[in-house]
Amino acid sequence: MPADENKAIARRFLQAWSAGRQGIVDELAAPDIIVSYTHFPQLFRGAEAFKELLTQTIACFPDLQITDDEIVAEGEKVAIRWSYTGTHQHSELFGVPPAGTRVRVSGITVYRIAQGKVLEESGVVDVLALMQQLGAMGVQRQA
Repeated sequence: MPADENKAIARRFLQAWSAGRQGIVDELAAPDIIVSYTHFPQLFRGAEAFKELLTQTIACFPDLQITDDEIVAEGEKVAIRWSYTGTHQHSELFGVPPAGTRVRVSGITVYRIAQGKVLEESGVVDVLALMQQLGAMGVQRQA
């Protein structure tokens, strides 16, 4: 597929992280998608495992909204620099209890796309900034 088409698919697939948008996984993920992020020790294999990760994330940030800040594509690979905002509510996150703290977090995700389906999603999240904003590091960063 042309790079522009893969960019459009990746941009739409990124929205699966936004609250209420998890159905995008059913539409665009390959059934055996592999998802990895540096702050998780394990790979998530398959669309159902990925949807479970999304459900857990949205439980922590029920108002999460993600935006693409920059996108680059070459062949079947698409990289997106993104940021999300959300309010930490309802569920503990990395040992931090919810306190209604509003956060802004950034990261980069690389997608591998073939025949209109996302085969792989791997990324890096600025977890240090997240934990600082949540007050878990003893020092709060200005968002």
